[in-house]
Amino acid sequence: MVYNRTIDVMKGLAILFVIFIHSLTNQTVLDIGGPFYILQAVPLFLVIAGFNNTMSYERHHSETLIDLYQPILLLKKLNRILLPAVLAYLFQLVIGPFIGEEASIFFYLFGRGGFGGFFISIMIQLIFFLPFLYYLAKRNHHLMLLISFLVNLGFELASDILDLPPFLYRLFFFRYLFAIALGIWFYFIQQDKKALTIIKIGAFLSILYLILVHYFDYNGSFYSFDTAWRGQNPLTFFYPLFLFHLGLTYLPKLRWNILYEGLACLGKQSYHIFIVQMVYFWVIASYIDKTQSILVIDLASCLIIGSAYYHLEKFYFRHKKHLR
Repeated sequence: MVYNRTIDVMKGLAILFVIFIHSLTNQTVLDIGGPFYILQAVPLFLVIAGFNNTMSYERHHSETLIDLYQPILLLKKLNRILLPAVLAYLFQLVIGPFIGEEASIFFYLFGRGGFGGFFISIMIQLIFFLPFLYYLAKRNHHLMLLISFLVNLGFELASDILDLPPFLYRLFFFRYLFAIALGIWFYFIQQDKKALTIIKIGAFLSILYLILVHYFDYNGSFYSFDTAWRGQNPLTFFYPLFLFHLGLTYLPKLRWNILYEGLACLGKQSYHIFIVQMVYFWVIASYIDKTQSILVIDLASCLIIGSAYYHLEKFYFRHKKHLR
């Protein structure tokens, strides 16, 4: 239950994949096998979120709902998410009229604040739902996982049957509920060989399913098939969990070098980089659809500005603390 830099390395890889998603064309992503790593960025982030929060609750011995829902802790987590996002939103409100892009308070309430704008809404919901999932897991983590799978599956089917508007579907964390639950569950079963066998079988079936979806144009009765998140549903989330397991198992065995150091730094700064790439591609989209021809520029711009944004916020809080 100590800080694990390997997790930051995986988050660093995931934030690079987010930039790839918004820069590369759909065909290019398919051609380079992107459904098996690039398109797993958000599910991997959410598996990690479930795992990391569980580790934090365990470290602080938080078990009762009163402990888990302390207002001061919830507000602290909300501030971490909202401050970088609100500043980015204000920037978009200012420049929106100059580039002919929509920008209003309703625009952001519906998660439209750029490429991946829905993610902020999902992270806010997680603050309030994840403690309850952990509470259930402490009592029976297998039952918690089963309930999460059924709720996630039911949400997908209900959204499809009710023809839920895409702008609403994208906002609900329930579409990633099973991925989050898997991260929580994995914390408790890391040393359980039988559970690891289940993960491997689940990942294998997920891979077959991803092949059918992305390379044989299979259409399931899930809402996600009519959206940009085609194939991201509870039938595939064992695969990003397996990637996370592989990372925790094998990355520490590799020699630590400047590459891993760089990825770990990106992982620590990943949320701020995510916010910056969201705004960056929102601006670029006013002039060009996909930017894979300038992928290097996309990467450099998002990573450099995102890193600066992260350090600027750290400086602000450090300065504020000294003034008290």
